[in-house]
Amino acid sequence: IPYLQGSEEMSDSAPLLSSTNQTSGGTFAPAEGLSSIEAARRLQQDGPNELDPPQKESFFRILLRQAQSVFYLLTLLAAFLSHSCGDTPRGILLVVVVCTVLLLNTCGEHTSQDAGQALRSMTAPTTLCLRDGHPVEIKASTLVVGDVVQLRTGDIVPADMVLLESMDLKTNESILTGEPMDVSKSTSEPASPSAPFRSNMVYSATSVTAGHGKAEVVDTGMRSQVGLIAKRLQESKGLMEKSPLMVSVNILGQALSCVVVCLIISATLLAYATKYEDPARPCPPDDSDCFLRTGLLRAVIMSVAVVPHGLPMVLMIMLRVSSMKMAERGGLVMKVSAVDYISATTVVCTDKTGTLTEGRMTASLLTGICRDGAEGAAGGTTKQSELSFYPLKGFAPNGGLFISSQLQDEHRASIDATYDGTKVRQDFSAPGLPDVANSEKAATAGLDGLMAQAHLACAFLTCHSTSLWQSETGSWEISGNMTEGALKVAAAKAGLQDGLALLEHARLPDLEVPFSSSRKMMATVHLLPASRLASLRFPASCTHVAILKGAPDKLLDKAGTLAKLSAGALEVPGEPITATDRNMLQRHNEKLAQKALRSLAVLVRPLQPADMESMIAAKSADDRLSIIFRDASMACPLSLWGIYDPPRTSVPPSVKACHEAGIRVVMITGDQQATAASIGTQIGLLQEDDDPDIATAVCSELHEVRNPVRQSRRLSRQAQELISAGFSSGTAATAHPKAKHRGSRRLSVHDARGPQDNEPEFKSEEELIELVSRVKCFARAQPSDKVAIVAALRAAGHVVAMTGDGVNDAPALKAADVGVAMGVSGTAVTKNASDLILLDDNFSTIQLAIEEGRRIFGNTQKYVMVNLSMKFAETTSLMLSIFFGVLPVIRPTPQLFNMILTHGVSTLCLAFEAAEAYTMKVPPREVHGRLVTRHQVLLRMVPFILLFPLVAYASLLMGTYGAVGFVSNKALIGSSKVADMTDGLSACELAGWEDEDGHFEADLRPFHCMCKVSQAGLPWLQAQPVEHWGTTRSVTGTDPTKNAWELSIDNDDWEGKSEHLVRPCQKNNKLWCWQVPTSARPVLPAGLSCVDYGLRTGQTMAFVTIMFGEVLSIMCFRREELITKDLLSNPYFNLTLLGNIMAMCCAIYVRPLARVLEFVPLNATRFIIAMSCSLWLAIFCELAKAAYRASQTRSRQLQQERALALSGCRSMSRKEHV
Repeated sequence: IPYLQGSEEMSDSAPLLSSTNQTSGGTFAPAEGLSSIEAARRLQQDGPNELDPPQKESFFRILLRQAQSVFYLLTLLAAFLSHSCGDTPRGILLVVVVCTVLLLNTCGEHTSQDAGQALRSMTAPTTLCLRDGHPVEIKASTLVVGDVVQLRTGDIVPADMVLLESMDLKTNESILTGEPMDVSKSTSEPASPSAPFRSNMVYSATSVTAGHGKAEVVDTGMRSQVGLIAKRLQESKGLMEKSPLMVSVNILGQALSCVVVCLIISATLLAYATKYEDPARPCPPDDSDCFLRTGLLRAVIMSVAVVPHGLPMVLMIMLRVSSMKMAERGGLVMKVSAVDYISATTVVCTDKTGTLTEGRMTASLLTGICRDGAEGAAGGTTKQSELSFYPLKGFAPNGGLFISSQLQDEHRASIDATYDGTKVRQDFSAPGLPDVANSEKAATAGLDGLMAQAHLACAFLTCHSTSLWQSETGSWEISGNMTEGALKVAAAKAGLQDGLALLEHARLPDLEVPFSSSRKMMATVHLLPASRLASLRFPASCTHVAILKGAPDKLLDKAGTLAKLSAGALEVPGEPITATDRNMLQRHNEKLAQKALRSLAVLVRPLQPADMESMIAAKSADDRLSIIFRDASMACPLSLWGIYDPPRTSVPPSVKACHEAGIRVVMITGDQQATAASIGTQIGLLQEDDDPDIATAVCSELHEVRNPVRQSRRLSRQAQELISAGFSSGTAATAHPKAKHRGSRRLSVHDARGPQDNEPEFKSEEELIELVSRVKCFARAQPSDKVAIVAALRAAGHVVAMTGDGVNDAPALKAADVGVAMGVSGTAVTKNASDLILLDDNFSTIQLAIEEGRRIFGNTQKYVMVNLSMKFAETTSLMLSIFFGVLPVIRPTPQLFNMILTHGVSTLCLAFEAAEAYTMKVPPREVHGRLVTRHQVLLRMVPFILLFPLVAYASLLMGTYGAVGFVSNKALIGSSKVADMTDGLSACELAGWEDEDGHFEADLRPFHCMCKVSQAGLPWLQAQPVEHWGTTRSVTGTDPTKNAWELSIDNDDWEGKSEHLVRPCQKNNKLWCWQVPTSARPVLPAGLSCVDYGLRTGQTMAFVTIMFGEVLSIMCFRREELITKDLLSNPYFNLTLLGNIMAMCCAIYVRPLARVLEFVPLNATRFIIAMSCSLWLAIFCELAKAAYRASQTRSRQLQQERALALSGCRSMSRKEHV
């Protein structure tokens, strides 16, 4: 019997069926499968039914991507220059910083790449296949196209297959769709050809939850739907792709590179032009090479100091601190870069089920109609009862059922305030608001109370296979069908639990009519003691009752009677149902559909002994069902249930917060478009003025019109016909695989398609961008659709965060800038593909993560501002010292000491600063923008850079002048002129010698210094002269006040007078010349003159001012509010403040450390003066900050308006577009 079409196809794999029922190749009928020979040939041709092994990004590739920072290059260059200039400790420190940051970041990213391996583990290991006409269990990896597989409950589907036979078959396709509901499968033509996953096919890695069937393999391995997911998981970000923060850092690094070059050139030229000399290390007056060499060395040191080499380390630490903060708030960071990306997120694409919603089907509305029994025609007036469940807390049975018209917003607020999640049941009744789920309160609610008791009791009895239980953690869980779980929870709110109720109305399992996709209903039969069931009263002759639940369109047409209120009970059968009654029920059903609620009808039918005998004798479920509906006058429609997956209560405020922060929220779901629109409206994603036709779309709009092209000669005719079902010939005619495409096709989803590739063709990049720019809710999504949406948004310039829990979400998570997985419901595949895991599966945690990311970016800005301000201020001070010819405010070794403690440790505490109040009220930052804004530079940094030299030099010059009486370098170095000291032009005298030609060459060290030392170091008080004379003997110590005799004119070298050692030169009589040999010249030892002591005093005071002033400045930069507000809010900074003060005191008063840093102890007066200068710096910073705050007030208002426009909450003005 041929099952293949076309004689030309017979040559490849023609069907052969011999009279002996054996094969030598080809296929049998679908009932018999392939021959072993043909299966082996196809296996060799197509390869095994396996997913390709995951490709991990190499450690070296990740290292290269991490190393693409200009700061790493600048830091390594600075390390080399520091070593070349003799500052080896600084060079080693910088190299260690770079290597540590690179290795830690690379290792962290390299270890989180196991998504593909986790996906491979989810496929079926073995399967029951028909080979050579016999069922055999084989490895799933050996399946080929055309194989016929038998499916049973509990099986994992081994490949994509089309159903040949189906007996009440259901599968769970959540791995592909993300939707938890079981899907009914049949061999009939799909009701919706546009559905991404067809009802007459089963897909690889999904599970069979009910029934059994037979199916023919259509696609295997990487050509299956799960294979397309694996294919997308193998895609990785480009080598040159940089995170937003890395882009901003590189922009800053490039700017600093230019600054460094200009600084080296300008500082060298300035020093050479002014013949700048350091009094501690002067150059000979005529040595131009010395001036050039020392000028260049000084410029290099300044350029090294101006670059914030600790920035990569600080960024790494800040991001990791932020990761820990996110973990405390429910977000586990898998990749540190996620903190950076999420701080710049402009669009959040989120799944609906389990993220925006509870992920648990919940009964929301309950509607019923009956006759009120009043006297008159037709047994009274038809009354309708509309009831609402509240609160909706997933599977928790603690809640109530209220009359919808009576339940107002104030009641909901009161219930929310008193709700206790630890209790099983609470009485939420209020005056005028009875809880009709409570049997005592229901008695006061009249007809509504009676109907509520009937609704809940019948729904409870028909959900016998589903259980509600409380786990060890206290959470409530459902085992069984999700829809029945919603009814079970609703009944539990009335106190109905498994036990007594089931015993009183025992179920007859042999008479049950199970649910099927064709019947769309089920029925259970129960005992009816005393002809009563809750508030329902049946004829005395009825011994049993059938309770049916299912699709309203199937059940309501079968009903022939309405319940009637009689003597405090609902009598069934009551009065005949009318066309008006049916229309009323239909309107209620449509109303539920408009609210995106899944409607479920419950119908009761009392059974008499004769009916029971017929049902017992019936041979099939369909026969039993026909007996139930044999007498329509006994079938009574009891209730319409509105069931849905409710939004989490925390989601609407979080969506609003995202909108206020300028972040678009896009919902992508596998559900129907109407359901997506309804949920979107409830959570505030869709605004009142949004047109649903524009703001929502079905994902098929992303596709080019193209049918999958399969090699039909490899399938049986039956399978090919089933696959082709639902596609019109007109559509197929437009789907040539080689048709030319319009527009650019540069996205990842525009990759080449093979002849067996079933992934849809997507529209051009321009068309996709236009679509994703306006749509807020995408429905009927399949995995590749999510990837296309994310890719189009990224191509439009957005930073995209994508959430998901199922395997179907994993490719989109990997394609997004930030992949966000669910920690509770998420699969291992999704978690391994993610950058961030929500430990509570709550969308609100995403909003908190964005806020945390923005907080850490804001603190990074503060770090860069204060660090660059301090470094540029120090550099400016050094440039001014060259220009004015005065002492440098700080030397390289103390500068390194200060850089580690203040620029490094103290600034790290900014990572723990709280977010500013406006953090989530402004639009996302520009991805390719500067790290600091123009206003921050002009109003925060520039004032500090200009004011810092003033206070630093005030402290330096007061200390130097108070200890020496001079401040200029020339005066401090000394002069060889005989009259300069006498005339008050120089603090020291230098001698030299002249040759026969009269050429004079002076010493580098003075033989005599005379300082004017002010009382207590205060320069405005009277000064006393202190003289020091040179010596040829070794003098210990650094304090010249303790070496009075050795440095006096009475020492052994001078013996009380200087004339016999120095006198005016013969040819240059205005200069001092030595009268003794070179070896006998008594000069002042380095560091022991009063001038040297005065220099160290001034620089020690300047160091105190700089170090304490910079710590206070960090305190000013911590917050944009006044410094006194939240002064002690950061305990880490408080500790570093104390630590800095202690380290500063140790540097001054611990002699070994002071000797290394070339400091001297300060008396109390000088110490207070230095600290006071620091306070002035803090005051000036606060004044500048006040000006900055004033300038930002109007700007922040405009930013808030623009944020709402960017999020889609309002239309954007032309100015905002620009």
